Amino acid sequence: MSKYDIYLYENSKVLKNLLDIKTEAELDLAESEYANAGMMLLYNSGFSDFSAKGVCAIHRKLFGHVYEWAGHYRIINIQKREEILAGQSVWYSNWDDIDRDMTDIWNRINSIDWNNISHSDFVSNITRLFSKIWQIHPFREGNTRTTVMLIALFSEYYGYYFDYELIAASAGYFRNALVLTCFGEHSEYEHLEKILTDAISKTPIDDEDDDMEEKEHTLESKYQKYYTKEYKSKPHEYLEDAKQTDNN
Repeated sequence: MSKYDIYLYENSKVLKNLLDIKTEAELDLAESEYANAGMMLLYNSGFSDFSAKGVCAIHRKLFGHVYEWAGHYRIINIQKREEILAGQSVWYSNWDDIDRDMTDIWNRINSIDWNNISHSDFVSNITRLFSKIWQIHPFREGNTRTTVMLIALFSEYYGYYFDYELIAASAGYFRNALVLTCFGEHSEYEHLEKILTDAISKTPIDDEDDDMEEKEHTLESKYQKYYTKEYKSKPHEYLEDAKQTDNN
């Protein structure tokens, strides 16, 4: 634990939280329960603020009962060791570049006529642009869940259905797929695009097949396609201030 990480309790790896929980396991459980409740509220809220400010609003709704800083950009640099990178981390945005980087990516998102593109182009653009929001990693914690929620709300706003259960059941695959989009000209988008093609649907997820037995078999096959060993999230770590390489 670095003494410079202002988000942690002193001499601890546990994030300071409004519940005053002092163990990682308890905090993970509480965080998950509040985030799931927040997701349900967002699904039913008619959310439509698709902007940098809106991303902060989503994060605040998911984590506002747990962290005082929910909805605010982080003010330190962080890293996270990824198994798929042999313990190395993706280069996230430097904390003092987050506002600029978020503005830039939303300008790119807003340049697309989302109402008048095909399903395949919709998924392709989501893959290449929303993964960059994840790479910015604007918050100290909760970036992946915020990105998933953003994609779900954005897709449904534009008339698609989103299979959140597929993403939740494929957490390891999904995170690895995000990691692989973060290497500039060497980025691999096909893995993320593959799962998002299945998750973003033109028809209601529950109505994709009228035959229940056939439907259950189809869903099982789809879910197993992305199965990896049970995913256990590792904590982010403080990264001493230094300008990071721009891989966007």
